[in-house]
Amino acid sequence: MQELAIGAEHDGERLDAALHGLAGLSRANARRLCALRAVAVGGVVADGAHRLRAGDVVAWRPVTLDLTLQLGVAVAFADADALVVHKPPGLAAHGGPLVDDSLAARLVALPGSGLAHRLDRGASGLLLVGRSPPALAALAAAMERGAIERDYLAIAHGAVGDEQRTIDLPLRATDEPRGDRPKVIVDPQRGQRAVTRLRVVARGKDCTLVRLSLETGRTHQIRAHLAAIGHPLLGDPRYGDPAANERARSTHGVDRPLLHGERLCFPPPGSGAAIEVRAFHEPDFARLFRVLP
Repeated sequence: MQELAIGAEHDGERLDAALHGLAGLSRANARRLCALRAVAVGGVVADGAHRLRAGDVVAWRPVTLDLTLQLGVAVAFADADALVVHKPPGLAAHGGPLVDDSLAARLVALPGSGLAHRLDRGASGLLLVGRSPPALAALAAAMERGAIERDYLAIAHGAVGDEQRTIDLPLRATDEPRGDRPKVIVDPQRGQRAVTRLRVVARGKDCTLVRLSLETGRTHQIRAHLAAIGHPLLGDPRYGDPAANERARSTHGVDRPLLHGERLCFPPPGSGAAIEVRAFHEPDFARLFRVLP
């Protein structure tokens, strides 16, 4: 990670122009890097037209520049065996009948690579990629035995009561095709065990910023669990509160479920110490909570 402190001489300058001047990037690469959401100001993803202020800190990852440009998605970490990419909201993880673009399709540019897990299309944040079949198999095995830590930030509707709690509710997929109806429901009789650990990070007006970690990895687990405790994800059309979603859209421009994969910690497929990667924050989170962890 490279960080650039913005001095008074660059106050008011566009982010892409500052990257060109301060980081030595070509103008084209500076613009492209910003367009791919691979640059942050104050820890929050920013576009190239963002006007800098003296005292701002600009962060980007020079070592993954080429891969970011090649794949068309921000690469937060790379070595010979694994990648961690920062998926933007709206990009599907995998292809399908109604999917024109996906992260999996972009990974075709790296033969033998594949996703070790997934995020819902509307969610943002970190996804782990194995760069070869053996590496992917090792990461999948680590995921299965619970050796990969995944932490998420979410903005839940309403005031979550407990500062910390464990949501232990079995879930069953209903295969409901409509995007405005729950696909996964709590089912004590036929559901699979699902455990989500929640901690309140900050409280806002009619919403709560929470950090979530997964003990299990069921489909739509976080979305279904938050809905089940009466605090669905803000902006979630399937599990959320329609009136709250509409207020968030009209007031803050929220147009997706506010779920963000902020941290991954995983054992390398070969050997060595665990690797920890943290994502930049998303602009829509920053609009609701000006100070993010």
